[in-house]
Amino acid sequence: MKELTLNVMQIREIVSEDKADVLRLLESTGVFQNHEIKVAEEVIEESLDPAAGYHSICMVNEENRAVAYACWGPTPCTEGTFDLYWIAVHPDFQKHGIGKQLLEHIELQISCSGGRLMLIETSSFSDYEDARRFYARSGYRQIAMIQDYYRPGDHKIIYAKNFVS
Repeated sequence: MKELTLNVMQIREIVSEDKADVLRLLESTGVFQNHEIKVAEEVIEESLDPAAGYHSICMVNEENRAVAYACWGPTPCTEGTFDLYWIAVHPDFQKHGIGKQLLEHIELQISCSGGRLMLIETSSFSDYEDARRFYARSGYRQIAMIQDYYRPGDHKIIYAKNFVS
């Protein structure tokens, strides 16, 4: 496994120049389908407009290339509830704590803005097993499963974490 120097990496707001890197890293995971990547592209575009309500960040390497991406936003018609829409790390940079750093950054942003709850939705397919383990290790608990949501045999699993005790 390649040794990484994480101290030269930086978390920052996404800019339009990051879009191609982010789309490549989403494709490189081998998890997301083409129609999901198209949705990600739309969300990236929208998140460049602060009025859209999406918050998108990336972690960039020493060459200022996005190696990880996350997007979240307030859940419409709620008070203090947020949804995590995307979190992904390029395979070359996985298993180094980058996803954890991004998630902790998001949680801090949500807590500082008065947020009280974050929800994460994911698939039950085996391709998403690593993501589900990551959420559980990060303190999220499964609160619901909707059978056959995405397609027959592919259930929606919902995780939640409260920031207020």
